[in-house]
Amino acid sequence: MKNNNYIFGITLVATLGGLLFGYDTAVISGTVESLRKFFIEPFGLPLDQANALEGFVVSSALIGCILGASFAGWISQRYGRKPTLVLAAILFLLSAIGSAWPELFVGMPGSGDHTFMYLFVFYRIVGGVGVGLASMVSPMYIAEVAPTSIRGKLVSLNQLTIVLGILGAQIANWLIAEPIPADFTPADICASWNGQMGWRWMFWGAAFPAAVFLLLACFIPESPRWLAMKGKRERAWNVLSKIGGNHYAEQELQMVEQTGSSKSEGGLKLLFSRPFRKVLVL
Repeated sequence: MKNNNYIFGITLVATLGGLLFGYDTAVISGTVESLRKFFIEPFGLPLDQANALEGFVVSSALIGCILGASFAGWISQRYGRKPTLVLAAILFLLSAIGSAWPELFVGMPGSGDHTFMYLFVFYRIVGGVGVGLASMVSPMYIAEVAPTSIRGKLVSLNQLTIVLGILGAQIANWLIAEPIPADFTPADICASWNGQMGWRWMFWGAAFPAAVFLLLACFIPESPRWLAMKGKRERAWNVLSKIGGNHYAEQELQMVEQTGSSKSEGGLKLLFSRPFRKVLVL
């Protein structure tokens, strides 16, 4: 008899990674104008350089996404799926706080100026690493704890929460932003609520779900498949027995042992592997 409540509970915790993935990638859309007024324009750069710098600031999280996705396989294989999810939650929380408060450890929110742009970019990259980790490990974890009969349904929940995270970011941006009068000058916009504090609250919106994710991720079990591959059969059996009972646990362990302990490769190792290079050449 499968413990559906237990399975669904740990699945929902893992899907919080997908929720934050969606929120973190979409929230930037509501802050672009404010970031330009607050960080870019005070440098007084020519238009082409200002546009290039704005593009870098807005897209900087993608640098972290590449790094996170590249090393997610290695980290999750070496240290486990659960620690990787915990790490992603920590990075999401740090990014939410730091992006909204780049003056962290220096002054109160709003006390800094455009020179803190570099710290803002750093925290966005940190969040991007969390996105890269969660994008790979959350569905992997769900697939490894879910029984075969409902695995597809549960993994699809992660995709649903990504979309819900994107929707949540757009709703949060809409609720936080205040209307800008048509006669406002660029200086007025920079000094307005949107230019000084609104964009900060948009990023802060991810802090609460990230904190919940971090807290709950500490209590979910490790992936039984990873435990079995690492030779920790008793711990794997305990997790599987909670999921589906003793008979299910023994059956699943035998299946894992028969298929062998295949090692996952990280993104960079796969990228430079000979078969992948041949595909690129073709």
